[in-house]
Amino acid sequence: MRNVFRRIADSKAFQTFILFTIIFASILAGLHTYAEFSGKYQPLFLFLEEVILAVFTVEILIRIAAFWAKPWDFFRSSWNLFDFAVTAVFYLPFGGPFAVVLRLARAIRVLRLATTLPRLQLITGALIKSLPSMAYVALLLFIVFYVYGIIGNVAFGANDPQYFGNLHTSMLTLFKVVTLEDWIHIMDAQGSSVLVPLYFITFILLGTMIILNLFIGVILAGFEEVKAEMAEQEGPRRRKKATMRSELNDVAVQLASIRKRLDRLAKDPAEK
Repeated sequence: MRNVFRRIADSKAFQTFILFTIIFASILAGLHTYAEFSGKYQPLFLFLEEVILAVFTVEILIRIAAFWAKPWDFFRSSWNLFDFAVTAVFYLPFGGPFAVVLRLARAIRVLRLATTLPRLQLITGALIKSLPSMAYVALLLFIVFYVYGIIGNVAFGANDPQYFGNLHTSMLTLFKVVTLEDWIHIMDAQGSSVLVPLYFITFILLGTMIILNLFIGVILAGFEEVKAEMAEQEGPRRRKKATMRSELNDVAVQLASIRKRLDRLAKDPAEK
């Protein structure tokens, strides 16, 4: 029985069906935001939600049954835990003021695409893997904002309190600058001193060109790490398949040899 459920769970048809169900559920979650439309067809929406929940429930049960004697192994994967939690939350008795939780759960269900599509799962895993390193890059970026915020308040606060009146206003202004939104207008408002363009250009170089590129570098490093881990996990399975393929080829060669021998014996009985 375990092999039956395993074949179903790993089959391309089953995975494609679940993928399209997730996409349909995502579209349905978006249609729920149109109050007039969803209210007009509320019975249909409720029926479709029940069907989608039933499909996801059967999917989870099949994937758990694929482990058969050790169903708890299913929960060792963080992706499986996420899929289980997103499905199980719809069985909780939400109602009244807590109905918003159910609507949020519909939106979160869209994230199941990340667990269904291998490439998207790889990218999501890389982002999660990069979070610790990204925290240090974010800390470095905050230090740059903090230092430049104080410098901006000291240099331009008296002249332009709207943008550099205090520390938090200066940091908000620098956030606009680092996104390159209207930064030339902000710079021109600070006067014609040589130090003004020096201040803004050095900040943009540090904030946009260097530190934000560090974020990209950290994500790429996480991507390579997750890719290597997935390749390592797939390695034994691929080797097993290669071994089975080689053994089948050997059997096919031996059968072909026996068949040729039988054909010769049938043509020339004297060889017996």
